Amino acid sequence: MAEISRRNFLTGAGLALAGIAGAGALSGCAQSKGSADKAASAETSEIKTADETRDADIVIVGSGACGCFAAYEAAKQGVKNILVVTKSGNATDSNFNEISGTCAVETEGTRSIGQTFTLVDLYKHMIAYAHWTVNAKLLRKCTMLLAEDIDILTKMGVETQILGDRYNVGFTDVHGFMTPDKGQPIEQYLTGEGVEFMYGAPATHILMEDGVAKGVQCEQKGKVINVNAKAVLVCTGGYMANEEMLTEIYGGVEIANMGSKNNTGDGQKMVLEAGGMEDRIHGLGMNDIYGMNKKSTLSVFNANPLMQLAFYGGLVTDPSGKRFLDEYMLAQQPMSGGGEATLHQKRYYAIFSGNVVNSMATQSYYASIGSPAVWTSAMTMFNAPIPDLESNLKKGKDEGWIYEGETIDELAKAAGLTDLPETVKSYDAMVAAKDDTEFYKREEFLWPVEDGSSVYYAFEYNPSAFNTFGGARTDDDCRVLDVDLEPIPGLYVGGVENGSLFCTPYYDCGGSCSGLSMASGRIAAQHMAEYIKQA
Repeated sequence: MAEISRRNFLTGAGLALAGIAGAGALSGCAQSKGSADKAASAETSEIKTADETRDADIVIVGSGACGCFAAYEAAKQGVKNILVVTKSGNATDSNFNEISGTCAVETEGTRSIGQTFTLVDLYKHMIAYAHWTVNAKLLRKCTMLLAEDIDILTKMGVETQILGDRYNVGFTDVHGFMTPDKGQPIEQYLTGEGVEFMYGAPATHILMEDGVAKGVQCEQKGKVINVNAKAVLVCTGGYMANEEMLTEIYGGVEIANMGSKNNTGDGQKMVLEAGGMEDRIHGLGMNDIYGMNKKSTLSVFNANPLMQLAFYGGLVTDPSGKRFLDEYMLAQQPMSGGGEATLHQKRYYAIFSGNVVNSMATQSYYASIGSPAVWTSAMTMFNAPIPDLESNLKKGKDEGWIYEGETIDELAKAAGLTDLPETVKSYDAMVAAKDDTEFYKREEFLWPVEDGSSVYYAFEYNPSAFNTFGGARTDDDCRVLDVDLEPIPGLYVGGVENGSLFCTPYYDCGGSCSGLSMASGRIAAQHMAEYIKQA
C-alpha cells in the first residue's frame, strides 16, 4: 500500500474496515462595529508603495484545497490569467498536502461497496446536523460537487480509496488519499493548465477601489508586489496558528496546533479590513488521532503513543479532578461532539490504574475491555498494544505531562487534582452499580479505577486541532457580504475561513473540511469567471 500523509495509520486501518485492504498500524463598504474592531486590532499594516505591479484576471490567495480547486475550475471555465499567491514555500507546504482523506458519496468507491446513500442524503444529513446555522444553499451547492471532486483528483494524479465508517454515522464517505505529497501532482497538473503559483508571497491587503476588490498586495523576498486583478478569492486556511485569535474565541483554553504554522488568520484579517462581516460560527477540526500536550512533541508522526489514552473512554477529569463529560463521546467522536466537549476546560486528565496501563504492553486496551462493537473508532485506531511502554512512560513523566502516585490521594497531590479522590470514589461506585448516573456513559465503558494497583497515573492533555473554521459571511456563490448583507464586488472567500459553510461541532462525516473546501473553491471560481466577463 502506498505511503500516505498525516493520518497514514488511520487510512491504512480504515481500509480493513471497508474490507479493501489489511489494517495499517494503529479529516468603500460599511463594516459592523465588531468587524471593524477586529480588523483594527488584527495588527493590520498600512498599504505600502509597491516595488512591482502584476496583472491577473483572477488572483487566489492560498494554495490549499480551496485554492487549488478554484484554480482548476477557473481554468476549466476559460479564465486565462490565473495567479495563486501563497505564504506556503512550495506545493507540499499546506494542510491540504497533509490531510489523509476527503468526503464524498455516489462515487465509484461507494458504489463498489454497494452503498446507495446519495448526495441528497448527505446534504440532508449535514444540514440537519448543522441545525440550519449555515448557509443552506451554499452547503447544498458544495455537497452536490463532492463526487465530481473525486474524479478531478484522479484526473490530477491523486489516487483515492474508500475507507470505513469510523465514526459510525451510518454511511461511508471518506476517500483516503493514497498518493504521497499529493500537492506535487496537483501543482504539476494546474501549471499545465496555465495556472501560475507565486510561493513565499504572503498577501497583506486586499486592494479596494470605490468598494470593489481590485487585487491584493503581497510581499515576496523583501519586495512589495501589487497584483491587479478583476476578482479576488481568499482561502488562506484559517487561524489555527494564531494564539491571539484563538484566545479571542476560546479564552484560556490551551489548544495545541496540529496543523500548518502558516495558518495565522491573514485572510480573515484582510477580508474584515476590506469591509466584510464576520459570521457567527467558529469551530475546530479537532485532532482525532491522539490527545496532545504542549509539553511534548506536537506531531502525529512521532507522538508518544500514550497520548492515545485520552480517547480510551475511561475516567476523564477537569483540572480540579471532576468529571465533565461522557467519556465514550470522546472515545467515539473525538473530532466532533466529544472533542468539542474538551474545549470547556483549559486541559483535561485521563486517570488509569497501573494494572491497566501495564497490561497495554501486551494487549490493546480495546481488546482488554471486550472489543465493544459500539467503539468503531478503536477498531481502526486503538487495536494494538502500546509500543515501548516503559520508555514512553518515562519520557512522559520527564516532560511533565504524566503524573503518578502510589494511591489516588498521592496522585491527586502530584497532579494538583484536588477533587480526584472523591471523584474516583463516586465513579467506582457507579461502575459497581453498572449505572453512570452523572453522564449516563455506556456500560461497556464503565471500568473501575481503584483496583489494588501499586501505582496510579494521570495523563494530562490539551485540546488539539488541525484547523479552525469560521470567518467572513458569504452568499451561496462565496461572495463576501458586508454588514447590510450586500456582496462586495469582486471579493470571495472559500475553504475553512468561509464563515457560512461550516458548523460547530465539526460535521460528523469524516473529510468534511477538505471536501467542502474543494467544492467551495469551485463554486467561487464559477461565479468569478462570470463576474470578470461582465467587468
